[in-house]
Amino acid sequence: MGEGQPIGRYDDMWAGWCMKVISDHLGLGVKTGLPYIWHSKASNPFVNLKKEYKGIYWQEELIPFFQSVSLPKECTTPQKCYIELSKQVKAKLGLVDDYFNKLADAMVTWTEVWDELNPFDEKTLALPNGVSK
Repeated sequence: MGEGQPIGRYDDMWAGWCMKVISDHLGLGVKTGLPYIWHSKASNPFVNLKKEYKGIYWQEELIPFFQSVSLPKECTTPQKCYIELSKQVKAKLGLVDDYFNKLADAMVTWTEVWDELNPFDEKTLALPNGVSK
């Protein structure tokens, strides 16, 4: 996602949708509300539209996809959930555009790198930074 990718600046929305599905499945609470920072910029809406048009178009598929995601009970860690989510992205959104196949593969790679750098203790469900379920 991000600069040069067809979904443009939808990376924050994508992350939020993934986080919501996984948090709900694991029974974890998430704090939401007003942003802590106000970002006001005088950017050109037509330039923004050019960068974001696929994301706007794809929302017709993305929102129903995330509303229908179901993770199996075997997904007991955020990593397992994210890997399963990547499979569903590939199976369902890969039909919308090949970009989602590439994104699903990147989700797996990201999880593998995360696990390598941040070992996870499944016995206690100890999350990074001392957070536990």
